[in-house]
Amino acid sequence: MTKYTLFLFGALAMADTAPIVDESLRMGALQAIFPGMRISLNAGKHIDDSWPEITHPRSLNAPDAMAEENVYRVIGSPANEAERQASSQIVTGKPSTTRLVRFRLLPWLDRATFIAVLQYNFEDAIPPMACPSIGLLVQLANIAGNWEVKDRYLLETTHHFSLQTVRLTSLGSGADELVVESDFGGAETWGTNLMVFRPGPKIEQVFETTSQIVYKTEEMFIQTLDLPRTIDLDGQQVCFTKTAMFENGQPLNPLVVSHICYKLDGEIDRQAAQERNKLLAPQ
Repeated sequence: MTKYTLFLFGALAMADTAPIVDESLRMGALQAIFPGMRISLNAGKHIDDSWPEITHPRSLNAPDAMAEENVYRVIGSPANEAERQASSQIVTGKPSTTRLVRFRLLPWLDRATFIAVLQYNFEDAIPPMACPSIGLLVQLANIAGNWEVKDRYLLETTHHFSLQTVRLTSLGSGADELVVESDFGGAETWGTNLMVFRPGPKIEQVFETTSQIVYKTEEMFIQTLDLPRTIDLDGQQVCFTKTAMFENGQPLNPLVVSHICYKLDGEIDRQAAQERNKLLAPQ
């Protein structure tokens, strides 16, 4: 009986909080995030930027966390510098005004507070790689049916195309936390950062580490979140299983697998995040 109780507790602790699927709530959230814009559901459309199609032990893996989400057309002029860049058309010079938005809406902090995780690009745009698409977190309040944006957080924009992980789950600290994995690249590099955000009056990032990286043929590894180990440490450290394929330009055969835990806050570049989020200032 005791073993069963412990197993059940552990299973519940590792269960993700389900996203909100009520379409009226989702549309209300979008209207608050994109005020004054025309918003419509693109019925039957899905976007899947996953790669590769077939995974291999020696390859990186970039699943699209939003592949099954609905796509919304949001039409309106760019609202900030991030959108100005992402909507630009370097061939014709005519910027796009149509966003193709996918998102998850999740309960956050209490019954009146929500977190929206958005991934979107602009239709027919050919933007610079400094901001080809936008990954965005938005904290909202819904008071008696009235939606209000409380905070926004812009994810890394350089060579950013998709989100690999979006989940609201307990890491052992006592409250659900948002885990987001987002890609980046440039200078013969592709990678993903795994970040953890904690509920509060504002969006608070408490953890970040590189979860996948490939740099030329010099370095290549994957770090997979070890949730049970993280929960065992009460969320004071975030633990991973690391699989290295290349190191110092040499292929590793067999692959080198290790287990590693990182302290909170250690790799967060708060100054870079602050500068990046200035791109959200209204134009």
